[in-house]
Amino acid sequence: MIIRILSSYPGMYITQSVLHSLVALIIVEFSFFAWGIRDHHAKFRYRLLTLTLPVFMFPLYQVITPQRSAWYFRLNTALFDSQRWIELNLLGILPLSVVFVVFLTAVTVVFVVQEILPIFRERSSSGELETCEEVHDSLDAMLESICHAIHIEKPSICVIDEHLPILVTQGFKDHSVIVSSHLIKALDKDQMRGALTHEAVHIMRDSSIKTQLIYLLRILMFYNPVSLVEFRRVVHDDEFICDAITVSKTKNTEALIGAISAFYYHPAQGPQGLSQMKERIESHSHNLLLDERIRKLQEIGHEGPERFGWVPFMLTASVILMMGYLVV
Repeated sequence: MIIRILSSYPGMYITQSVLHSLVALIIVEFSFFAWGIRDHHAKFRYRLLTLTLPVFMFPLYQVITPQRSAWYFRLNTALFDSQRWIELNLLGILPLSVVFVVFLTAVTVVFVVQEILPIFRERSSSGELETCEEVHDSLDAMLESICHAIHIEKPSICVIDEHLPILVTQGFKDHSVIVSSHLIKALDKDQMRGALTHEAVHIMRDSSIKTQLIYLLRILMFYNPVSLVEFRRVVHDDEFICDAITVSKTKNTEALIGAISAFYYHPAQGPQGLSQMKERIESHSHNLLLDERIRKLQEIGHEGPERFGWVPFMLTASVILMMGYLVV
């Protein structure tokens, strides 16, 4: 029954999209090593290949070669035939097709728990962030000068009464920057300028729109473990890029590091349970990202992004498409 489903066109799309994502991931990571790529502007674009190409590769190949799913193509041309593998039995007992389906089901559950449910929770509590306590003239003037320097329209700024450090940018066309009163008290003038510049750079790069478009592709690949990992890495790359641009504008790395340090979060000690365990895992992951951002800021100094090499990028994309064609 499972093999029959996986042998259908939807089943082949699911199976091959996972394999194509894995092929793309391996080739992209090898490209980083072969071309000596360390700049996150470049890594951001390369990793987009692992998220975008596998969505379209199977239907593209079927249009080019309708007989690609036939047995003689699998036998004589393909480098890897997924159908042969899913028909194997592990230890002569457990079909590999069952293991594959269970694995994809587990990835889907992780996707729903980690990425879908938090969206509904954020929407239910979003009204709290929309109630402005006041607007600081000094912050408004600081944001005005920052936006003038990077040639973007100044977003509105909203201060909320919150005991946690909060600094977020909302909106796609008409942006607004929301900052908590706690953060205003915690940061000095230079640190606040660095933090606001970081948010302004997000607006300059249209990060909200890019993230939502990439997330749509992530939703299409909800079952794909490679997409689960690479989406987070792309989002992290965007943060690293904005950090680098920020220090290239402000020339004050230490101020941005100080601002980032204000966002460390350590949950209060309490009775152990599933919710507490989940909070500790999320806070640990959050703090690790902050550690990585600070470490990279200490490495890059005030330099801007490196020049992007289109030739290696196109070669990498071509190799992914050629190798994916031979994986069925």
